[in-house]
Amino acid sequence: MNVFVETNFVIEVALEQQEASACITLLELAESGTIRLFIPAYSLIEPHETLGRRHLERAALRSRVTSELAQLARSTPLADRVAASQEIVNLLADSAEYETRRIEEVKARLCTAAEVLPVTLEVVRNAATYQNTLDLSPQDAVVYASIRAYLEIDHAATSCFISRNPRDFADPAVRADLATVKCRYFASFEAASQFIRHNLPHEPVA
Repeated sequence: MNVFVETNFVIEVALEQQEASACITLLELAESGTIRLFIPAYSLIEPHETLGRRHLERAALRSRVTSELAQLARSTPLADRVAASQEIVNLLADSAEYETRRIEEVKARLCTAAEVLPVTLEVVRNAATYQNTLDLSPQDAVVYASIRAYLEIDHAATSCFISRNPRDFADPAVRADLATVKCRYFASFEAASQFIRHNLPHEPVA
């Protein structure tokens, strides 16, 4: 079975979010050769853009909190509580380093377990088309075009595309387009994992 994932798969695993365990199951199935896992190359880059924005917001928040705590510390009755609140500032600083490290660890694992779909000239051209015909954002269009390009040449096997981004990919037009190349869309890693395990081949894929 061919299983396609995108950016939020990387973030889900790296930050150990709600459905991370289902994602880990898919990674393990890919590592054992039971399924073929695919991820667009762009989806190995986009997490840094997403987290980069969050980290800038946290840095700005940390600066404001530090400034306010400095003001509050001038009041002797509040000094002890201000010192205790310093842990919040430390957390905001440490979180960026932790998240960046986790993203790199997950990317390294994916580069071994999954097949990375390249951003070719064809993908770039088709992405511009999908922005209009399927009303996708530029980023989602590149992801979709990468997956769709592969499905054009290999849709003999059962395929699944999993993304917790239903606002875009759960659109009926996207589902209908995927159906033409025998690919089923899932908006939940848990639901997809259950479906995939129920339909596992008896022998590992080559």
